[in-house]
Amino acid sequence: PIATPQQSVVTRVGSLPLVSSACSIVSSAYTSTKESHPYVHSVCNAAEKGVRTLTAAAVSGAQPILTKLEPQISTANEYACRGLDKLEEKLPILQQPTEK
Repeated sequence: PIATPQQSVVTRVGSLPLVSSACSIVSSAYTSTKESHPYVHSVCNAAEKGVRTLTAAAVSGAQPILTKLEPQISTANEYACRGLDKLEEKLPILQQPTEK
């Protein structure tokens, strides 16, 4: 796959079958554990709320910096996508789901 200018390396990695199926398995296990244990459910909800709050604060605070660094971020993303192209060529297993 060739990277397009709008494509982020994070999006590409997340869409690899091996990565996405592994994330699904972890997510399923997390949800199952959270639903099965009331104490874990409470702790997880508190942690999730904290992460959402911190993420919102970090994003709003970092936006001016990200705007200024956009050309450098774009260049780094382009190089990372090229590296991912080579990695996908050398490791075809990345295109396989975890079941295989």
